Order: sequence, then C-alpha cells, then structure tokens
Amino acid sequence: MNENLATKWWTPVSLRGVVSFAWISLLITSLMCGISWMRGDDTGTSMSLMALIANSVIVWILPEDVPARPVPEKFGLFVVCGASMSALSINYLFHRSGTDIGLTLVDYWMASPSLVVGAAAVTAAIKSSRWFMGRATTSEALEGLARTKRHTGRITQTAKQIVLLHLGIFAILPPIWTIMLSLSPGNSLSMDFSLSTATLEHYRKMWESDRFWGWLWNSIVVSVATTIFGLTVAFPAAYGFSRYRFHGRKIGLFMFLIVQMFPGALILVPYFIVMKGFGLLNTYVGLVIAYSVTALPLCVWLMKGFFDTIPRELEEAARVDGCSQLQIFTRIIFPLSLPAVAVTCLFSFLAAWNEYLLALTFLSDTDRYTLPVGLASMVSSAQAGDSYWGDFAAASILISIPVVLLFVMFQRYLVDGMVAGAVKG
Repeated sequence: MNENLATKWWTPVSLRGVVSFAWISLLITSLMCGISWMRGDDTGTSMSLMALIANSVIVWILPEDVPARPVPEKFGLFVVCGASMSALSINYLFHRSGTDIGLTLVDYWMASPSLVVGAAAVTAAIKSSRWFMGRATTSEALEGLARTKRHTGRITQTAKQIVLLHLGIFAILPPIWTIMLSLSPGNSLSMDFSLSTATLEHYRKMWESDRFWGWLWNSIVVSVATTIFGLTVAFPAAYGFSRYRFHGRKIGLFMFLIVQMFPGALILVPYFIVMKGFGLLNTYVGLVIAYSVTALPLCVWLMKGFFDTIPRELEEAARVDGCSQLQIFTRIIFPLSLPAVAVTCLFSFLAAWNEYLLALTFLSDTDRYTLPVGLASMVSSAQAGDSYWGDFAAASILISIPVVLLFVMFQRYLVDGMVAGAVKG
C-alpha cells in the first residue's frame, strides 16, 4: 500500500522547488516587462515577454504526480523553457548595458530571478528525466518521498522569506532614498551620495528655519487638540452605543458607516461653506473640528468593538459594591480600555498630522500652514525653479520622528489584551 501511494504521489523535490521559486520569478518578470514598456524599450519588452511566457510554461506544465505515461514532450519543453529564461535574462542585461542609461540595480534585480530559475529548471529536469519518462522504480519513489519530506518545508520557508524580503525592500527603499537625499550636498534630485560627501547642511538649515518650526508648532497644536477633542466625543459615544439600547441606535451606527464611504474630496466644498459661514477659515478651531468630525466614525466603531468585549459582569459587580455609573466609567471601563484608547489616539493624531487637503483648503496664511502643506509649498517652489529637494528630504525625516516615537511609546498598548482573564469561571 505504501509503495503504491509513493509511486502515485511522488514528485521530485527539485521540481517542486523550481516551481515554488518560478512563481516569484513570474511576478518579477511581469514587472520587468511592464517597466521595459514604460521605458519605451521595445527590445527589452520583447525579451521580457518571451521570458514571461517561458516562466509561465514552467509553472503550469509540471504534472500533479507521476505521469501516467512517458511525457518526453513535457520534459523537452521544461528544459527548453528553462534554457530560454536564462538566455533571455543574459541578453537583457547585455542589451541594457548598451543603452544610454546603462545597467542599474533595478535591471540586475529584474533579470536575476529569471536567470536563476531557468538554470535551476534545466538542472532539475535533467536530474528528474526518469520521472518524466515514467521509469522511476518504487525504491526511487520512496527515496524521493523521504527527500521531499526533509526539504519541502525548507524550500517553502525560503520562498516565503524571499517574498517577505522583497516586500521589506519595497517598504524601506523610499525612506532610505529620502535619508540619502537629505545627507547629499546640494538640492538636486540627481544626487551623488557617498559617505565621504555626506553633510548635515539640510538638517541644519531646517533647524535654523523659523518657518519650519512654525509649521511644526501648528501641526502639534492641531493634532493634539484633534486627539483630545475626538477622544472626548468618541469615548462616551462608543460606550453608549455598546451598553445601551435606544431608539435610533442602529441607524446611528449605520450612518457612521455611510459617512466613511464618501471620499474626502466630496465633502470638501460643504466643509468650506460651513467653515466660511462660521468664520472659521484660516483658524486652528476650524481644522480641529473638521479633523475630529472626519475621524469620529472610525474612532467610535473601534472603541465600540472593544467595549463589546468587556464583560458586563464587571459593571454589575461594581454596582453591587456601591459604585455609581460615573465611577464605573472612570475606574473600571477606562483603565480596561487603554489599548482601545491608545489605538484611537494614535489614529486621530496621525490622521491630523498627515492630512493635507483640508488644511490646504482652509488655510490661506503661510504662517498658519501645517507641516504637510508647508512641505508641499517647498515642492512647488522646487518645481518653479528654486531647488529645495534636499531641504524637503531633511524636513520629511524630521517630521517623521514624532510619529516613530508615538509608535514606540504606544506599542505596548497596541497589542495588549488587558481584558483577557478579567473574569474567571
């Protein structure tokens, strides 16, 4: 029985590994094709497209188990596609080296997976030729099954790590590029960064800029006020929606969701008319109200969901001990809700700290600009002819420091389940 199963379900681990990494290569080769097309590189696009087709064949041609009959055509196609991928990748690199731009790290990154997977496909197919031809014996199948059991987990884990590595690189490249630009001399986007020429002149310039500190102060005032005001409104509202049943409760919660469905640009004109009617344009109060109202629905839903997990037995026990509703709210509910409060505060602060469109619409005085609007004005100046890109990069790094500090301070509360174990039995 074991021998029959082994013969039926055995697939060489080398072929499985090639197909696992071929999926990653398929994605990157697709990007190579798209980037070549956007560059206007017809030759590169053609080679990328042929490599993409060969990669797709390798992914889809492998049988599920031992072929029912010899399949020399699949064996030949597997070898030809693997060799084609390697050859096309090498030709692509030679082609890019002869262009005006020359070879870049992006070209090496896009061509390497196809080159490696192609060479691995040829090697694995040759080693597994008896499997393709249906000549594998039972002993070879059992040995292959044991080898697969040993190495499949390692291959899968390696493939996952490669995917995570690429995602991580895509995530950290923009901050790294911004840091390099902020440390490069001059204000040109075409930086020539090296450790020997690194300078802090842009950071020094921002540090000595009264305009930057004014924008920073405006953002701090608006963000902190939005957080406090939003939490003051959202906390009791969420508690009321969670604990009490009243007429219009479901409609109110549903309306909160409806409000979140509309894009911010759609409510921009009504906001402007309302703020103008109340005389709140170009004021901190107007921005705080607008930001709080925008963030309120999500804050209420976040905190309501957390309140729903707090056992009502805690409140009932407190009432038996003589606590009033206010005491229950301040001494029991609020301490248990610190994780939800932390998330809500962080969300409200970041929403106000990073918001650009409303601030640009409501604020007309340069001295009242928040940091996003102020930095955007530096970009506008750079596009008009004045070079401020290095200063812009330095300012971007500086304004990200408070956000990083907030995440460090609140990380303990972001993942804590302080209610777990509160009620026994």
